[in-house]
Amino acid sequence: MASSTEKKDTSIHLETIGIDPAGVTEDKINSYGLLKSRYDELSIPRTLWVFKRVIVVSLAVYTGYLCEGFELNAGGSVIANAGFIKQFGDDKSTGVRALNPTWVSTWSALLNVGQLLTFTYVSWFADRFGRKSSFYVAWIWLVVGCVFLNTAKSPSVWALAKLCNGAGIGVLQIVCQVYIMEICPNRIRGGMVVFQSVWGCIGGIIVAVMMQQLNKKHPDNYLVAMRILWGPIAFMIVCWAFVPESPWHHARKGEKEKAMKALKRLFGGVEGYDFEEEYAIIARTIEHEKAMNEEKPRFRDVFRGLNLVGYYKRASIVIILSISQQLAGLAIISTYSTYFFSLAGLDDPFLGTLILQCCNLLAVLFWSLTADYLGRRLTVNSCQTLVCVILVIVGSLYWTGATDKNAAAGTALVGATYNVVNSRFLADGRFQKLVICCFWTFSFQIVAMSYYLYSAELPTALLRIKTGPITFFMNSITGIATCYATPPMLLHMSLRAAFVYFAFSVPICIIMWLYVPETKGRSAAEIDELYERKVPAWRWASTRTAAEDQMEAVVQVKGRVKQA
Repeated sequence: MASSTEKKDTSIHLETIGIDPAGVTEDKINSYGLLKSRYDELSIPRTLWVFKRVIVVSLAVYTGYLCEGFELNAGGSVIANAGFIKQFGDDKSTGVRALNPTWVSTWSALLNVGQLLTFTYVSWFADRFGRKSSFYVAWIWLVVGCVFLNTAKSPSVWALAKLCNGAGIGVLQIVCQVYIMEICPNRIRGGMVVFQSVWGCIGGIIVAVMMQQLNKKHPDNYLVAMRILWGPIAFMIVCWAFVPESPWHHARKGEKEKAMKALKRLFGGVEGYDFEEEYAIIARTIEHEKAMNEEKPRFRDVFRGLNLVGYYKRASIVIILSISQQLAGLAIISTYSTYFFSLAGLDDPFLGTLILQCCNLLAVLFWSLTADYLGRRLTVNSCQTLVCVILVIVGSLYWTGATDKNAAAGTALVGATYNVVNSRFLADGRFQKLVICCFWTFSFQIVAMSYYLYSAELPTALLRIKTGPITFFMNSITGIATCYATPPMLLHMSLRAAFVYFAFSVPICIIMWLYVPETKGRSAAEIDELYERKVPAWRWASTRTAAEDQMEAVVQVKGRVKQA
């Protein structure tokens, strides 16, 4: 791997391998500094079977997203419950008891503020005390939030609950994919990182059904839904208690014995697994990145050093992906989806919510099952292109008369974001509009999940946990801006508001085609090498790395891993 700088010889030396792998001998293997695991040669089905213990650990970690799905969906749905309005509403302005729009906006905003609060400390905490300790911090935040949800008697206490839950969710969003990136084999890493949203979608579907039944059978008792939240919270801590610390965290601190112990807990059941060899791969990758950074990693290093090597800035690519989901119309398709379902003639908001959740689940399942087969780059960029096309189609619906007699829906979006829009207008071609909405949701969800995947894969090993808060911060700020901008746009521009998002999405789409690389099956060291060699993003998939040549040389001596 050739370094892009000539001032200091900090590159990982692979030239000692030579062009003839047959010349490699057993006693010289250690001097070659293996940087890619021999298990990367396994097929995907075989990798899933051999590393089934890692799969179980990953699923255990992702139980936190079940709670996230509950919180994000129940928190928004419960405010329509009659009992909730009776408890937290007032009748000072209209004489009819209703929720104060200011408090409704505050509750939504504090969820984001809680996430922003997390970004100020979680990277430092995770680097110092470990990924597993960070999971416990998330759990504590969620427990405190759940206590407030179940005991709140005033809007201010409910606001504290949203703040705490936002802080807990923020920890999960940053730490989970980094942890999975560090423990999963390269062959199945993409699918496992993406799989996190399956839990969230399942939680969302459960909540959609639960809230519909709650409003029918217990219209005056909103606490039933809040008490159910204790279930996933208890499930989380039971699962997390058996999760080992990331071996990468221990290796970064030079704690080889602890790293080896973590590796044995993760891969102890794998026949013939060479723990010394696998630990050496981790250690050499970290040492190389330390040499490139020259100093102890800090937040400013996210935008300099090895994290910037190549034609493209690694952190900048992840930031582009993070804001792409907000500028692809997230506020319309998610927060303000009621408006579009009213255009489609759907009077039942529960049915609309369920359709959205099912589309999200299908998208996540498709992405998690194909990320390691089809790769990342083509799928993500194609979906972003499809989003641009759909935005044009949605905006063009304005001239078809689709918004006739629906001015009340636009007004409701400004007055109270979460109020249910009761529209009896049945638009011509409502099925077609619903199909468009489903395609929009499906393609958008894949683009959104690519951000989580690339935020774990692209940054260097030393800066993974520091890159997350910065990119999530940009995502949150953009999200807050679009949430405030979308209601007046829909009111004054109606469906033409989609053209505004189209204007932002097209440049992002071009940038993605130019700079988003293919990382399927690549080790952390290979990603470093490809950036150092300044290989264009569209050539990553076909480029053979020195790490691959080196692994092949070692395989000639030690043999291949058994496929069956």
